[in-house]
Amino acid sequence: MAGYFILTNSSLLKYNSQRLTRSRILFESILIGVITIGIGFIIRTVVQNISPNIIPYFLNKLNKVPFEKPDYFWTFIFSCLLSIIFFLFLEACILYFYSKNDSVVWAVKKNGDELETLLKDSALNGQTIQLTLSNHKVYIGFCEETPIPQKTNYISISPILSGYRDPKTKKLTITTNYFKVIDEFIKDIEAQEGIELEKITLNTDIVIKQDEIITAGIYEQEIFDKFNKKSKSK
Repeated sequence: MAGYFILTNSSLLKYNSQRLTRSRILFESILIGVITIGIGFIIRTVVQNISPNIIPYFLNKLNKVPFEKPDYFWTFIFSCLLSIIFFLFLEACILYFYSKNDSVVWAVKKNGDELETLLKDSALNGQTIQLTLSNHKVYIGFCEETPIPQKTNYISISPILSGYRDPKTKKLTITTNYFKVIDEFIKDIEAQEGIELEKITLNTDIVIKQDEIITAGIYEQEIFDKFNKKSKSK
């Protein structure tokens, strides 16, 4: 139980464990538990060699609790408690020095699929990505945060352009420029209500089901323009 608690709550392990099968999670939980018990017995041996009277003293106090079997029962219990306390302390240190997003990035780098890696690069480096859906709709934009692996089957992007692909030729046609529309919308609000630009918040994010994504990749406007110029000249 202590091994499972550490495995599923650790910033370094929990996102990777979400990808494992049940048998693999059980195996790794047992492995962490065995390591925990091993460290507990090492600590008991060291304490007993330093001060032989400490262990018998505590055992006499604990005899009031009706647990005599299995042997070394209290060593198991204290090993698990110490491991959880140490884990909570280590977790607090990790969260103090690193953000929650760092652990997600570590998990995606280690076990992320191609789409998660693409979304991670977009969130970290500001790369524009292009998503083509099964209904031939195309969205071009940014992923503002690294998605938590396998938390949900949906992703959220902030679009800057959208359009569609021709079902036969697969040619991309841009129909909506979000920058232009948002800019006009903000100017109208400022003119009508006198609200300052800094106080205007617009949520244009689009939530997309991952199963609907057919293709995904980096979008470069220069490359897109060059391909369009060639097709126009032809």
